[in-house]
Amino acid sequence: MLLVGHAAWAYVISRSLASVLNVKINPYLVMLLGMVPDADILLQEYIKHRSVTHSMIFWGIVFIPFFIAYRKRSVPYFIAVVQHIMLGDVIVASTNLLWPWRYEVGMGYSALSPLNMAMESIGLGLALLLIIKYDRFIITRSRCNILGLVVILPLLGSMLYIFTTNGLLFLDHIIGSNISAKGMIRGSNDMMFVAMILHVSFSILLSISILQGMHALLARIR
Repeated sequence: MLLVGHAAWAYVISRSLASVLNVKINPYLVMLLGMVPDADILLQEYIKHRSVTHSMIFWGIVFIPFFIAYRKRSVPYFIAVVQHIMLGDVIVASTNLLWPWRYEVGMGYSALSPLNMAMESIGLGLALLLIIKYDRFIITRSRCNILGLVVILPLLGSMLYIFTTNGLLFLDHIIGSNISAKGMIRGSNDMMFVAMILHVSFSILLSISILQGMHALLARIR
């Protein structure tokens, strides 16, 4: 998936699980965690894409202290991360789920395939419905909405690199020879347009939220 889908589904699944467990979550943090595994793209000089940060074993170890300290309250955040691997990255290309052991799983679709674009669209639609039902403060005047910055910045970075020619070359270079960026995001112009609409729509929502947060903060200072 693209980052917009990872963030949207992280929120949808974590919010749904939080309701079942009767625990509170920070919506911005779960959205960010949904995108975190792809940070390895920026660390290609040190680690291979879809290796350590896409390993269920790695994240299971990372979350052990949180499971001990916060118990069931940490579960939605853990799910926010692993859904990136188990949902989005199983659809697009393939992922080594049990790194450092070799266990590749994936359907091999492009990120701009009709299937993936449908999944991303459904995820964003469900996220909007759940925001209205559970986290309406995201679109109201609240200081905590400034945290939307941690979500919109990687999202804008994704738009910059995916929807420009230089971005395609950049991704193809840093991902390496095993996973071609051009292959992962190949698709028709129609699917590219859908992807752009999804990114812009989510960015507008986050921008409104951030502006509301800044307004509340300025009002507090005055």
